[in-house]
Amino acid sequence: MQFITVAALTICAVASQAMGALVAFNVAPLGTSCGDGTTISCNLSPGQSCKGNFNPKQASIVVTHALGNCHVSLYPQNNQQGGVIQRLDTDTTGTCVFTSVAEYQSYGIFC
Repeated sequence: MQFITVAALTICAVASQAMGALVAFNVAPLGTSCGDGTTISCNLSPGQSCKGNFNPKQASIVVTHALGNCHVSLYPQNNQQGGVIQRLDTDTTGTCVFTSVAEYQSYGIFC
């Protein structure tokens, strides 16, 4: 009985790590309502990241789905260059963050 319990707990732990954390956010260029732009999603395992560039630059972001200890970092230049200008943690899900000028050129999702 003890072996079955240990085996079941091990399988659950491995399965939950393999599933990872889904993070999704919506970005919109200047003149488009927050949440009405492009949705980007990534399924991450702990320690992994997703990165990409926006074309054109984006003016707003809203995290639509986040699990675990993940965050989205936004940068003013391609390929995550120029330093982080905005960081959204998982507790900001549903909150729109916008700028009066489109300044988000690239992103990184980190868990």
